[in-house]
Amino acid sequence: MRPLALIFGLCLGLTALAAPKKEAKKAAMPVIKAVVAPAAPVASLADITPIWHEWTDKEGRKINARFCGLTGDFITLQTRDGRNYHFKIDILTPEDVAFAKSCVELARRTNSFSPAVIASAAADIDRLVGAVLAANKQQPNALATDAQFLRRLYLDAAGRIPTAQEAEAFLGSTAPDKRAKLIDEVVFSSGYSMQMFNWMADLLRVKDTFAKGVPAFTFEDWLKTRLAANAPWDKMVFEMMTADGRLSDNGAAGFMLFDAEMPLDGVSNLMTTFLGTNMACAQCHDHPLADWTQRDFYQMAAFFGATDGKDEAILGAINKIAKADSTLPKGSLKKIADMNAYRLDDANKQKLTFPKDYKYSDAKAGDPVLPELIAWSKADKSLPIYKVSTKQPEQLRDEFARWLTSPQNPRFAANIANRIWKKAFGLGVIEPVNDIDDLAQASSPELMSHLTFVMKAAKFDLREVQRVIYNSKTYQAAASDTPDLGTDKYLFNGPLVRRLSAEQVWDSLVVTALGNYADNVHLRRGEDMKSMALPPGKVTLAEVKNAIDRSRKALGAKGAGGGKSSGGSTIGLATGYDGAKPVNRFSLMLARASELPQPSSESHFLRLWGQGDRLLADSATNDGSVPQVLQMMNGAVAKLVADVRSDAVMQAAKAATPEKQVTSLYLSYLSRKPNSRELGAASQSLQDGLALTDLAWVLANTREFLFVQ
Repeated sequence: MRPLALIFGLCLGLTALAAPKKEAKKAAMPVIKAVVAPAAPVASLADITPIWHEWTDKEGRKINARFCGLTGDFITLQTRDGRNYHFKIDILTPEDVAFAKSCVELARRTNSFSPAVIASAAADIDRLVGAVLAANKQQPNALATDAQFLRRLYLDAAGRIPTAQEAEAFLGSTAPDKRAKLIDEVVFSSGYSMQMFNWMADLLRVKDTFAKGVPAFTFEDWLKTRLAANAPWDKMVFEMMTADGRLSDNGAAGFMLFDAEMPLDGVSNLMTTFLGTNMACAQCHDHPLADWTQRDFYQMAAFFGATDGKDEAILGAINKIAKADSTLPKGSLKKIADMNAYRLDDANKQKLTFPKDYKYSDAKAGDPVLPELIAWSKADKSLPIYKVSTKQPEQLRDEFARWLTSPQNPRFAANIANRIWKKAFGLGVIEPVNDIDDLAQASSPELMSHLTFVMKAAKFDLREVQRVIYNSKTYQAAASDTPDLGTDKYLFNGPLVRRLSAEQVWDSLVVTALGNYADNVHLRRGEDMKSMALPPGKVTLAEVKNAIDRSRKALGAKGAGGGKSSGGSTIGLATGYDGAKPVNRFSLMLARASELPQPSSESHFLRLWGQGDRLLADSATNDGSVPQVLQMMNGAVAKLVADVRSDAVMQAAKAATPEKQVTSLYLSYLSRKPNSRELGAASQSLQDGLALTDLAWVLANTREFLFVQ
């Protein structure tokens, strides 16, 4: 783990940390509370509690920062200039440890549904699903076994299977409410934020680089910090839509800057991502299968017509400097140019015009486009949220964001509720999830309406909505085989049996190798990018040299070889980790998928198992292939599973008898105890010379390991 001086001081350049204690003495600073309008949703812990605090470690060093989150043993803080820090909480004073825990409890009490509300909302799910099943002369599936529920919940809510110890603790419990307790334990664990990052990374097209190699690490760090703080979905989307400034300064700008050079594609993507409205065809012509016209598309795009995402002047100025001084490192110059040129800025004129080949009679090619919001019904436009101002071009993005994220928006809450339901069940109430224009097409419009209501009641807190879903008997029912949607709609007798995602397979294998140690390994790379920011005004040779120097110092502070790689390589990443350090075995960096390059290289296990390329939203797949089988049977991953240093194998080796050793491995890989036939056969094989590593390899290659039941 990085020393506190590095965490608190080197990137910030704080003099207080190096000053004598009398100079670092705590200043009299008033507690700051965020002001929230009564009608506004609770945005995060930052909006409901005194957030600014002077944190002190056991050696007396200090930093002023706000509390973002506490996951496991690691705390996340953010300073006033937007820098994020993650480190093990036990280096702080006992008083600050207690303060951090009190912040967590306050957030839970303030944001969380009560047990009664959870139970009532979950019962409504069961009632609505049951009514549809009964009307179609179907029955809900029987209750899943404790072992099935345990494994399903860990995979869905923590992104990995439980360890043998975690499985044994739950299966051995006789508490009548043990399922509800486990749900709360898992959704408040560090693994929850990691799996939510994996899920959102596929939805938001999170990549280490976009355009022609522009690093987007600040966007990744921003997303991880907001997830650690359990920021509500509407707040996060609003921040992404309205972000201003450079990528080096504001990580939230990364979402829109992904499409800085193709802004119309960006509008199409955000409509699909946040509203479940597929307007891609209308970008070029009236949609042949929907009501959207090309005029509709351009009127929506006009809300971004005053927004510029790339400063060509900065690129030109740095290019001139590079030609004038050939001694400057070309790689550093390109990064500095990209980190400063890519920025979101709003002008005082809306520049979008109808395309030259526009062929419809409702407008002329080349005419300016007047911004106008789409509506799914005539009644939509009577909603107060449709009263937006289009008179100030520099405010158009903000007006759009307020409409987009409002609870009154006819599709915003429904879209994310439908996606969260699919995350838990393997299928949306409306399919496909990227086209939900007609809510009547839902398998149960009443269920879709209820989930939308729950999302709004939770103020877009995705964790709370998932707590409701996980507590329902519908979610806790035995799984069903994948239905033939070509013949009829699936009515949710239970969740679907589905293959683990690439990230779930990888994270589960990492946990069997390392135990839950892997949940404490956090990759953060954005601070290096921030060191490259140039001051406002004219770009000069001196300032460019200063940025290069700052960048070198930032990398040097992390130790030799601290350069950051991108595009999928894990070489050189180790020094980018906060907290626990990743373990390297068989040329594999063993960290959770969320803490590896985004996305991984095409030859990496994750990509071969279906991790998306992130060029489009929802690009991941869980289709099977021969290379996947070969990876599990041979090569580095197979060696990892059959490694004597594997945590699962070492825990099993501690057991006193072959029977207990077999049971331990079954708990590690399948989250259940073996039946009598399995126990007898495996125990006898161990006595006949089969190694524990061989049994681990066998279990990892079973269908039961690779599927969510």
